[in-house]
Amino acid sequence: MNLKEWAYRLGGKKRRTIPWVAFSLVILFWTGGPLTAGNPPNGSASRAIARIESRLATAIEYIFREDYAVADSICEEIIADHPDHPAGYFMKGILYWKKGYYRPNYDDYNDSTLYWLKKAIKIAKKRIKKNPQDASAYFFGGGAYGYEGSVYARRKKWLKTGYAAYRGIRFLEQSRALDSTLYDVYYGSGLYHVLASHQPGVVRWIQKLLPIPSGNAELGIQYLQIAAQKGRFTRLAALAGLAMSYIYYDNKYQEAINLLEPLVDRYPANLDFLLSLINAYFYQGLVAETDWKRLQQLIRHTRVTLNNRNVQIDRWWLDKFNFMEGYAHFMLGHLTEAKLLLEAYTLQYSEKGESYLTALAHLTLGKIYDLEGNRSRAVQHYRKVSKYEQMGNEREIARYLLSHPYTEESAATRFRGAYAELPDRP
Repeated sequence: MNLKEWAYRLGGKKRRTIPWVAFSLVILFWTGGPLTAGNPPNGSASRAIARIESRLATAIEYIFREDYAVADSICEEIIADHPDHPAGYFMKGILYWKKGYYRPNYDDYNDSTLYWLKKAIKIAKKRIKKNPQDASAYFFGGGAYGYEGSVYARRKKWLKTGYAAYRGIRFLEQSRALDSTLYDVYYGSGLYHVLASHQPGVVRWIQKLLPIPSGNAELGIQYLQIAAQKGRFTRLAALAGLAMSYIYYDNKYQEAINLLEPLVDRYPANLDFLLSLINAYFYQGLVAETDWKRLQQLIRHTRVTLNNRNVQIDRWWLDKFNFMEGYAHFMLGHLTEAKLLLEAYTLQYSEKGESYLTALAHLTLGKIYDLEGNRSRAVQHYRKVSKYEQMGNEREIARYLLSHPYTEESAATRFRGAYAELPDRP
């Protein structure tokens, strides 16, 4: 489920089997660290850096708000006033990458993303050549390589992805070696170690070609915590990175919810925070109790936000909203509403491999028809469960329910999730 979710987030229901997709995310860096890293400037140079940092912080704020027009104008100001610094170009690249990330036509944004990232890398290299002690230049260069690798992965340019990862890691390590107090660097390093540790096969394959480090999940969490506590520009991104690890790898859903709720409250239009929080509540509900009404509220809020902003996102996400809202209705006892949404979902994803939620949808529909007294329809859905990809033990539960109808007593006395259904299960 962990790798699949990251693959799905890249915008396609059939991309989940590509291991490189997950690896493309191991070096995503949010923003540049303090521009004074390395040799400290004086006089007018110091004032110029202060202006860049101030504008950079403002641009980041508007990107978090997903107000890309304002963020873009700030990036243009930085580039116009400081054409020899990579900060403005880097932020422009991030802006296009973020703007297109969840959209069905995301590749339309990739050329612009690459254009600005390559300019950032070029300028960062020039600054490093002029001053090999410029930790900030290494940081911006590493960040640009990270996002560049992400774009190449979405285009299935795997060798380019691996090279960008290699260069990004080296730049980032050099940045931290030059200035250990550049705490924003720990965000990228932490995210790398968390993600790479859960994809050891991918990392080993790349290590045959390039000397990249193996992942260390514990170290990655420590690094993300450092960035969250001490980072100047990456603090919120590090919190989101910790939440990502808690949701998709560590099964610490409540900890993720505790981190994400304040972020959603502060940035109610931020899709990254909203979708992560929605997933946290949903996955928590598969293994324990969760706030299903809050989940439905978040889904409806996201739909309204997208409509008000006239933003389209990949259709798979909208269908997943329908599934999760339908499943929440079932857990709340609203069987009619649940049945309508889940039936529609199974019609949309009727082919094997299209969605990892289809098996759970059929299992839940079988329970609903059992509760309604329509045993023949329930059996039809239970039999379909085995045709589809499994998240947990849906196939085993369906096999049991084929000979033991789901009843009101079952619903009242046993947990109704996907992983704790059989009588001999906790």
